[in-house]
Amino acid sequence: MKVLFLSLLLSCLLHAQTKTPSPGDATALAQQGKFAEAEQAWHAILERNPNDAKAYASLGFVLSREQKYADAAAAYRKAIALAPKLPGVQLNLGLAEFKQGKFEAAIPPLHAALASDPQSLQATTLLGLSYYGGKHYEQAVKYLQLAIVSDQSNKELLQALAQSCLSAKNYSCALEEFGKLVQMDPNSSAVHLFTAEALDGEGKTEEAIKEAQTSLRLSPQEPDLNFVVGHLYWEEEKYDEAVAAFEAELRIDPENAKAIAYLGDIAMKRGDNEKALKLLRKAAQLQENVRLAYMDIAGILVDQKQYAEALSALRRAVKLDPTQSDAHFRLGHVYKLMGDNAAAEKEFAKVRELKEKKDHDISRKLGTNPTN
Repeated sequence: MKVLFLSLLLSCLLHAQTKTPSPGDATALAQQGKFAEAEQAWHAILERNPNDAKAYASLGFVLSREQKYADAAAAYRKAIALAPKLPGVQLNLGLAEFKQGKFEAAIPPLHAALASDPQSLQATTLLGLSYYGGKHYEQAVKYLQLAIVSDQSNKELLQALAQSCLSAKNYSCALEEFGKLVQMDPNSSAVHLFTAEALDGEGKTEEAIKEAQTSLRLSPQEPDLNFVVGHLYWEEEKYDEAVAAFEAELRIDPENAKAIAYLGDIAMKRGDNEKALKLLRKAAQLQENVRLAYMDIAGILVDQKQYAEALSALRRAVKLDPTQSDAHFRLGHVYKLMGDNAAAEKEFAKVRELKEKKDHDISRKLGTNPTN
């Protein structure tokens, strides 16, 4: 009898030790900051009931607190699969994806979260930042403008909005937002530089030069700032000032391929093809993606009737940016000079195709019919 009693007692003790924790136990562990123990508890609960959507959601929350965002996202997706309308889970899934830098994956659940709660500032902000991170700048502007209304002093959010406006080529929006940033920090070289880019986009090159020069004064040794100033002068055909700025850039960075290429371009425009070709070839050797260098090299070689080498340079320019029609047009011209009319017509057809696409894109943005 005594042996039977002890056996029953031992069985009860073992059962107590292996008892599955309750949701209350797991929640209490999380509230105490014991996230590893809480994670184990929720796993045990789910082993007993694998269709418990709330348990998966709670597991996702705990995993997020442990910064195990990939595992958290997986748990949230299981919760959504079991109970699509479970409150807060879409937002938490979007946040978990955002924390991993998976901006494209964050967008759908954040849209779902916003659909269920249109007033959610957190969902709106995260959606705008996810579009920004995913380089969908027009959409980023839409949601970040809504988010910034509630927090005008949020510098990081304002920077994301301003840069989204700039990248979307919405220059008036960019200027407005960068103007606010300048007021917050008038000594920010980066803000003045971005303002210069926005002004240049609006065709206000003289004002852009002033902003770029302000940026340069604030950070005189910063690489590329002299190049930006030089490029703006180059746009205005103020070649003496452009040369001075490009040469200043080369004193900071002697192998700045863009500065060398633009110096070559100016030499070509001034009729010094020998000097130009030397600079342009050096730029192409230093950096293979400077398109201007290949375009100018081709122009000089065509004048010298070195058609085969000119074709090689133009093909490189096309490869760098096949959406630009100028290289295709020049290729057609070179083929024609070489007597290859079929190849020439193929390139000219490409020019027409690109022009039609550009006209269609412009018409679509304006909401007009390109055939009218």
